[in-house]
Amino acid sequence: MLTRIDHIGIACFDLDKTVEFYRATYGFEVFHSEINEEQGVREAMLKINETSDGGASYLQLLEPIREDSAVGKWMAKNGQGVHHIAFGTADVDTDSEAIRDKGVRVLYEQPRRGSMDSRITFLHPKDCHGVLTELVTAADPAAHKGEEDH
Repeated sequence: MLTRIDHIGIACFDLDKTVEFYRATYGFEVFHSEINEEQGVREAMLKINETSDGGASYLQLLEPIREDSAVGKWMAKNGQGVHHIAFGTADVDTDSEAIRDKGVRVLYEQPRRGSMDSRITFLHPKDCHGVLTELVTAADPAAHKGEEDH
C-alpha cells in the first residue's frame, strides 16, 4: 500500500521568491518544475531525500496561474502555506479503490496526471481529519532526473 511521504504541497503567492527562500535557508534545489494547465498551477519540486523504495520525498511549491484553480480558490480563503500531504504508492488505482471501500471520498473517479508524469488522486479532507491527502504513483524516476521544464 502506501510506501512513503512523497511530498508536502505548499501553496505560495510567488513561486520564485519561495524557491529562493528554501534554497537560501535550507539548501534545497529545484529538481523539477512545470506548469500544469489542468490543475492551474506553476510548480517546483524540491527534492529532500531518496527513499528505501527507490522513490524520493519532495517539497512541492505551488503558485496558482488562475484564480479559479483549486489552489487559487484555497489560497483566497487560507493564504499561503501547507496545502496537502501526498503519500507514495506503487498502485494508485488499487489503493484509491481500497480506501474508497473504507468510506473515504476519493475526489477523482480515475487518477489523473500529476507532477513529473505521475498518476494522482486526492482524498477528501473532511474524511481525513481536515487534511487534503494525495496518493501518488511516480513515473520512472530516471525519466525526469534533474529535469526542469520552464
